[in-house]
Amino acid sequence: MYKLIGSPKSRAFRVMWMFEELGVDYEMEPARPHSEPVLKVNPAGKVPVLQVGDDAVIDSAAIVQYLADAHGRFTHRPGTIERARQDSFLHFGLDDMDGICWTAAKHTFIFPEARRCQGVKESCAWDWDNAMAAFAKRLGDGDDYVMGDEFTVPDLIIGHCAGWARNSGFAWPDGRVGAYFERVRSRPAFLKAWEIRENS
Repeated sequence: MYKLIGSPKSRAFRVMWMFEELGVDYEMEPARPHSEPVLKVNPAGKVPVLQVGDDAVIDSAAIVQYLADAHGRFTHRPGTIERARQDSFLHFGLDDMDGICWTAAKHTFIFPEARRCQGVKESCAWDWDNAMAAFAKRLGDGDDYVMGDEFTVPDLIIGHCAGWARNSGFAWPDGRVGAYFERVRSRPAFLKAWEIRENS
């Protein structure tokens, strides 16, 4: 059985969501960043960590992609153009969504006060709006997900980041992108993982 180390209210939620999509059993070991159980398997002290037997996988996106590859679902085959397009959307989610939210969080409440820079969150909001405008152009007309009709790894990462952005006070776009966010976050597996998160 897989063991997931981390807090359900962290990026570990992404892995929980993927487990629910796959219908795979897992054990959750709640742990905060830089706590002893995390540092034992990840010297950086970051969560989540996935233990697979005697091995460990770190970084939420790497874990989610590993699970998709291992179970042969929600992903395209490596070495194909489809996988390259999929990876492009995944990196968009990480660079232009997660990165913006993380930078805003660090300069709002994570960094020591002396290390926070004024005006960073406003710059992040401007960057977010630009990213969403570009994303609207990339989404296909009538497609349910970024790769067409099939839910894949980047949809999960982008869907998680969309909620983080809304909680950060960034504007959800209207139209195609907003409808896409709602659709992804209405999947039964997301709602099940969210219920577990809220009751943890």
